[in-house]
Amino acid sequence: MGRRRIGSRQAGARWVGSLALGLLGGQVQGQTPSGWAFKVTPQHLVLSGFWIEAEHACPRHPTQTLTLGAQVYWGPTGRPDVADDPNRRRYNELVRGAGLQAQHRFYLSAPRAGQAFATGLYVGYSPQVQYFRLHFGRNDQWHEEIGPGDLPYLVYGPLRYRETVLRYGVAAQAGYQLALASWALLDVYAGVGVRKSHSWSTFGESQFQSGPSDYAHQGVYFPAGFKLGVVLQ
Repeated sequence: MGRRRIGSRQAGARWVGSLALGLLGGQVQGQTPSGWAFKVTPQHLVLSGFWIEAEHACPRHPTQTLTLGAQVYWGPTGRPDVADDPNRRRYNELVRGAGLQAQHRFYLSAPRAGQAFATGLYVGYSPQVQYFRLHFGRNDQWHEEIGPGDLPYLVYGPLRYRETVLRYGVAAQAGYQLALASWALLDVYAGVGVRKSHSWSTFGESQFQSGPSDYAHQGVYFPAGFKLGVVLQ
């Protein structure tokens, strides 16, 4: 009889111990850093591009994050990587567009206690798709336009053209993320990628493939820059 009581007490103690360990494990797992950071990429403003992204720290994988970024293009076009050519001058260029980019990151070290995100060195890969509508004037010459009263008029000046671009690709990147404060991040990165571009132009050929920063560029390119972020926990 005494042995049965001792055995039942030991079984109960084991059950209580297992429950305590389970609760403690849940608390430890709940303390694993997780959160969101919202970032902007300022350098794309020279192309009338507004890039914003949300980065999520995975609770079960503290050295990994997932990022989803939205891109909007609205305004005058920019071509910072090519000199102006008077023989191929374009006028009144405008861009309207949108894009989507995802990224999977692997940090070399886990976040320290109390941090929502890892800092330091990381590597990652990012697929991307973009769509552009480009408007421009080209080739000063006499041409016919419809004026008041639906009457045709001869006008000397640039003809208006439109180009549509669909571009997609993937890039590998390495970078360094620095905590400027408990709520602020600086993210500096560089990498290499490849992309494919399809363009349809009323001019007859694409006018936006002058360099890696142009809207219809395709082939190998080298993304680099910096991002500023705000951490939400």
